[in-house]
Amino acid sequence: MKIHNSQFRINMKTIKYLAFAAVVLAGATSCEKELEPYSNPDCYLNFRFVNSNGKDLQNEELAKTPALIETPTLYNFKTHGDVQSDTVWLEAKTAGFVRDYDREFALEQVQVDGAVNAVAGVDYVAFDSPEAQRIQVVKAGESQFRVPVVVLRSSNVKSKDVTLKVRFKENQNFKKGFTMMQTRVISFTDRLSKPAVWDECGLDDIFGEYGDVKYQLMIDWSGKSWSDEFILENYNKDKAYLSYMAQVFAKRLAEDNAARQAKGQDVWREADGTAVSFAPKAKA
Repeated sequence: MKIHNSQFRINMKTIKYLAFAAVVLAGATSCEKELEPYSNPDCYLNFRFVNSNGKDLQNEELAKTPALIETPTLYNFKTHGDVQSDTVWLEAKTAGFVRDYDREFALEQVQVDGAVNAVAGVDYVAFDSPEAQRIQVVKAGESQFRVPVVVLRSSNVKSKDVTLKVRFKENQNFKKGFTMMQTRVISFTDRLSKPAVWDECGLDDIFGEYGDVKYQLMIDWSGKSWSDEFILENYNKDKAYLSYMAQVFAKRLAEDNAARQAKGQDVWREADGTAVSFAPKAKA
């Protein structure tokens, strides 16, 4: 059989290609065998930042929206009964090998310009105190953990919003991780203030326009905290409960106002003189 030159050239190209591929494959297999397992002994700490969908934000994403890093975790003693101290939990994670033993981690405070900065030992339990160091621990086998920050009901927080910016500090167990994931901010107070999620959950449409006096009555009459966490939990899982409580509060307000007026007292009012009402905000 006669083979044309063009056909011969094509076959030779095919043979060369297959030979080259075989060499590459052999080389790749050889490299695979020579690769050593990850052996860096260093471990790192990062705070977690999560978006509305529950997805962890990465360092590059945070670099594009640095304001997220400064968004504070809010805590209000007014919505937590008579406690004199409480723990604010911050989400964090490790990078590097997970260990089969507990590892202590360290924290430090960062001063924030223009804010009322928390005072160690007065507004929060100092991070280098024995009490704090006992609970600053990544448990054996953990890669995600919670950072405890114990805030105190000091005289400072009765009239101010106090800021505590927390940063990881290197120690014998951990190094600092990604630049944008090293700090978190906590803002706490002991005075009435509008819950951060009030507008987010559209509570004006359920309880009427927010007011400090109204908010205090909601806490006193229900015995519930009406904290951000409490509101979100019910809004997401049992919104009907919120509507039910609006009816309970409206009835209690009518009864209380009638009793007050019978004693010659005024009805419940906000500081600006507006009468407290649980009528839902009129929709435009």
